[in-house]
Amino acid sequence: MDKIMLRLSVVDDYPPATTEGVWAERQASGFYRIANIPFYSQEVCLDDEVEVRVGDDGLKWFHQVATSSGNSTLRLVFMSAGSERITEVLERINALGCTWEGFSKRFYSVNVPATVLFDAVLEYLLEPFEQEWLDYEYGLVRQ
Repeated sequence: MDKIMLRLSVVDDYPPATTEGVWAERQASGFYRIANIPFYSQEVCLDDEVEVRVGDDGLKWFHQVATSSGNSTLRLVFMSAGSERITEVLERINALGCTWEGFSKRFYSVNVPATVLFDAVLEYLLEPFEQEWLDYEYGLVRQ
């Protein structure tokens, strides 16, 4: 596995970094397949094949998506009032056909495969969002 670096656009101090590293596996084509769900990037999703350029710093930097996976990315933030429901929500996310990765106890990145209806996931998240114990934002949406 190789680390691929992504440049991030920071607006009003968010995200809290200017770069993000994701794991990727080199393919026979020479492209790299993204192997984990990005937490902040709005340029790539899990399983995308990407072209990279090696920078002067020796790091592999994302250049462009060569082949889109069709996947989408969401980010979930649980408020204090929702902390006891995290497991329930993540299990339901899995049941809908999605996968997730945790950044911290309350911050998660969700991969919505191209085969899963994005609107079905949003419909599930609507009630906890309206009850204000969960917030979500879009990473890269392809559906």
